Amino acid sequence: MRGFAVMCACLLAAGIIESWFHTRRLSKMPVRVHVNGIRGKSTTARLIAAGLRAGGLRTIGKTTGTAARIIWEDGSEEPVVRRGNQANISEQMSLVRLAHSRGADAIVVECMALQPENQWVAERHMIRSTVGVITNVRDDHLDVMGPSARDVAHSLALTIPYGGDLVTAEEGFLPVFEQRAHRTGASVHAVRATDVPDDVALAFDYINFPENVACALKVCELCGVSRDVALEGMLGATGDPGAARVLRLDRDLAPYVLVNAFAANDRDSTALVCKAAEAKTAHFTLDGLPAIVILNNRSDRPSRAGELAQFVAEEIDPEWVFVVGEAGRVAMRGLARGGVDRAIIVNLTLQRNIERVLRSIAERCPRGAVVYGIGNTRGIGEGIIQYFEANGVSL
Repeated sequence: MRGFAVMCACLLAAGIIESWFHTRRLSKMPVRVHVNGIRGKSTTARLIAAGLRAGGLRTIGKTTGTAARIIWEDGSEEPVVRRGNQANISEQMSLVRLAHSRGADAIVVECMALQPENQWVAERHMIRSTVGVITNVRDDHLDVMGPSARDVAHSLALTIPYGGDLVTAEEGFLPVFEQRAHRTGASVHAVRATDVPDDVALAFDYINFPENVACALKVCELCGVSRDVALEGMLGATGDPGAARVLRLDRDLAPYVLVNAFAANDRDSTALVCKAAEAKTAHFTLDGLPAIVILNNRSDRPSRAGELAQFVAEEIDPEWVFVVGEAGRVAMRGLARGGVDRAIIVNLTLQRNIERVLRSIAERCPRGAVVYGIGNTRGIGEGIIQYFEANGVSL
């Protein structure tokens, strides 16, 4: 019993000492940016890190989206290596330790917590940001942060810094953030898509929403980096592996144009990506190409599969729908409820070979097609993206 008490005392002492060292490390980095939100976190974190680097700040960034990355001071990056491939918010502590050891002036960290209590811990005890970012609120992760979008907003608000600045492009739930910021002593900076001209958003080699750019530019401004310098750095930076793109692949002289919206996940975000893709390809001739859909699903997101299936039926009006991945039965029911003719649905849920999926598309659309990839990147979705990237060109 005595030995157990001694062990507990030692662990407590070790925790107190580590907490002291962690606080000291944070104090040596005057700029700490914590990026939260439902969509656009990874891209926004990358933009901010690039802008701060361009402004002369020794900046280390970390994303945790489709493919988690550490972004070094020179803009190079490498994958985050995890034990057992399991993500844990304690990674943020390790990042602070790493950034401190490299003499970083700034860290830009994408929030990786979903549970409300973990979001609070990540901000209050791990990052203690000088600038917080909340990109937006969407009807997603309702099983963890819900049951409503307002609950999601309150959860995201737990990462608003104490005494720092909050930058957000969210308009509908801005009062929720302002109320929380009043309690934490943070200053709120609301930005809008109209703050960024369309030609600036279209200058990126991937689909970049002006709201994300506006958030990033405001953060850089708050950190002392001018708009022009920050924007130049952002335009030259590498996009996130999961970023929405429009890719063209010629197969037997026929053009297949992939609108990569796999990572959008929810209905509203998917609609925004599809609309942005139209602007991105406005100077290309796509007339006459049939619109088809690759609907990739996850078995642990059945409600999302049904929601996106109905979106396909109501908004895209495709000539063909190719159902891949998991939860195929849910997706098929959603398509049927939306009024999609069963004759144009191709069930490829058991297919894992990318070449065979593309062959199935080519057989039905021999003259080419505009291919809307939606649902999720996991599994075959990621494989399709990689195939187009390796064998096609970005538009």
